[in-house]
Amino acid sequence: MPRVSAAFSSCGAPSRVVPSPADRLTRARAVVAHACLGPLPRERLGGITLREDQRDTIRRATRMIAACGGCVIAEEVGRGKTFVALALARDWRRALVVAPAVLRETWRVASARADVTTCFISHESLSRGTTPGEMFDGVIVDESHHYRTTSTRRYEILVELTAARVPIVLLSATPVQNRARDLAAQVALFLGEAAFHMDEANLSRFVLRNAEPPSAAMPVVAAPEWLEIDANDGEVLDAILGLPASVALRDGGTADVLRTISLVRAWASSRAALRDRIRARRRVATAVEQGLAEQRLPSRREVRSWTGIDRDIQLGFAALLIDDAVDVRRCSELREGITRELEALARLASLLRELPDPDVARCQAIRALVRANPDVPVLAFSNFSSTVAAHHASLRDLDGVGLLTARSARIASGHISRSELLERFAPLAQGARRPHERERVTLLLATDLLAEGMNLQDAGIVLHLDLPWNPARLAQRVGRVRRPGGVAYVRTYVLAPPARAASLLALEARLRRKLATSRTLVGTTFDVLPALSRDAALARVDGRRAMHLDAEARGEMHACIARWSNDAALPIHELPVFAAVSSDRTGWLAALSDGTLVARLSGDTSGERMVLDALRQANAPSVQPCPEAFEQALRELDEWRAALLIGELTAASPLSSVARDNALALLLRAAATIPRHERAGAAPAIAQLRLMLGRPMSLGLERRFLRRMQTLETTDNAAGALRAIADEIPCEQLPKERHELVSLILFESPDADQRLAAKSPTASICL
Repeated sequence: MPRVSAAFSSCGAPSRVVPSPADRLTRARAVVAHACLGPLPRERLGGITLREDQRDTIRRATRMIAACGGCVIAEEVGRGKTFVALALARDWRRALVVAPAVLRETWRVASARADVTTCFISHESLSRGTTPGEMFDGVIVDESHHYRTTSTRRYEILVELTAARVPIVLLSATPVQNRARDLAAQVALFLGEAAFHMDEANLSRFVLRNAEPPSAAMPVVAAPEWLEIDANDGEVLDAILGLPASVALRDGGTADVLRTISLVRAWASSRAALRDRIRARRRVATAVEQGLAEQRLPSRREVRSWTGIDRDIQLGFAALLIDDAVDVRRCSELREGITRELEALARLASLLRELPDPDVARCQAIRALVRANPDVPVLAFSNFSSTVAAHHASLRDLDGVGLLTARSARIASGHISRSELLERFAPLAQGARRPHERERVTLLLATDLLAEGMNLQDAGIVLHLDLPWNPARLAQRVGRVRRPGGVAYVRTYVLAPPARAASLLALEARLRRKLATSRTLVGTTFDVLPALSRDAALARVDGRRAMHLDAEARGEMHACIARWSNDAALPIHELPVFAAVSSDRTGWLAALSDGTLVARLSGDTSGERMVLDALRQANAPSVQPCPEAFEQALRELDEWRAALLIGELTAASPLSSVARDNALALLLRAAATIPRHERAGAAPAIAQLRLMLGRPMSLGLERRFLRRMQTLETTDNAAGALRAIADEIPCEQLPKERHELVSLILFESPDADQRLAAKSPTASICL
């Protein structure tokens, strides 16, 4: 009897009972859900009732942590990432939460509601070199995009904190800020150095992000619009671009381009911000000039330390702190360069006093927006505290204007506390009583201090007073308002800089390129940049037709499978389960016991995209199965298995890196030097260490492991050294098992043209 025909007699049902095609399909789908997702977590978390999408994220994260040691949860703001992370930590004895200091109270309250024990340390504390004094057995990093730069002190300390084998949960709605390496640096915290060598398709596998269901109680975000102003400050922009090059500091080149860009960004924000940047650049130039007077040239670090001490440099103070001297001839050239730079900055400052101030037009546009929406609170963001302060001073005659920066919280009558200001602006979000009308704040001008971690869903309009260098800030700003329980509709505006069309297009194009990288890796729910108002020729980059799936598309895949969960259809004692659906495309979808999905489908899709299309096809109505078609599908699955096996035997490990390859070479050389009579005793350690080199490790553990492996070069007792390393490093014995077919769904099309070509590819994805 063919191997499929016998399975049709019961399909997991008691003998003598032949299930209907619909029952067979229900059971096949349930088996797919069980194999790919596992059981659904508990609904209650302390005093919190978790939503179904949160429980699905917890289930996915649990599997990824078990396989890889960590995960990146990149759900949109307002989707409850905090409680997802606490649900993952509920079985830990003590969780370490690493987050911005401003979120300390948020995490304290959430931990108490979830009944999960946590200790807290801020990003700022790690940056100062402070480490937690308590022991912990799991790490949650909130706003993990702050760990995208590996050269920072806080990154290195976090690497050391996670050198033990503890799970790492990274939370960020915007893990990609500028480029794919941002995500790689975060993934490396639990996966090791190999993350830096992965392409975008592989990196996105470690990001969890659910596709937002249509019924989600989240506000709709309108397409962003430009808020045009009646001003042209092109003469000032030309003067900025015409500034002479800055003098090269001792250790870092000129950095001239970055200094010019910082001036342009300040100009695009406000005249006040530009004046501040000019003053700062003049202070640096003056400090360098003082040093050169003593034939000394400072480094970037020395300059930063001076300008951080005070707004003014005392005469002679800078020269006392410079370490290295320069020769007389070069010193003379540098002094001439400094003189040219200071004269040009003075001319630019004078030009600002002569030309009309575009901040007047900016404030007029803000007034018009507020007056056109008298009952809608407006949240306005800027990169620069000087922009916020200048606009607040100009708009104080409006009712309900507030200012919030890192150092100040103000209303028209003077200073108030930060918490009182937030309660006046967003009483619903802050859990406060609604203030009296004369105390309400309806226009809050804030720096990006508020762009992370705060709930301000009382507002209905988000106004970007400038375009941030990091486009992820745009989404973070909107995310403060787009939260459950707030307004149903959020409008967003961008205050247009007073520039020529070509200049604006260049800035927008740069931001769009960065956003395209984020969209490809993570996915996006709403647009954060307005449509180009001056040139529609710039095409938007859309990664959704790529062969691999971004994190959001993977979330759609998991949501589809989660809907197939059906405990009533389980357990099934006879596997695999076979079923068939009516489809306009022919092919099949198979599930293996390890959660791998394999698909073959007619049409123009390929790669992981084909698997997603097959899942969509599998939602079609059931039909009577054809045993012969299943036999053909099984033969094609066997061919895929054979090709996969050959690929596994010949391809490099996905976790391969130069450091791991060198460690493997050291291991093999050391093993070759072990005397024959000692090899049997050393074999378990060798096997364990070799297995370790193919397993995910946190970056800290990997570095520790590789340092120990390097000691093999100088040891005289290789067997003893290998056993000592295996005892010291926590290795896992994870024998590779053969994963069997558990479910197969056939797609049958009445269209004769929809036949699988003989060379049609087969695609797979492991969930």
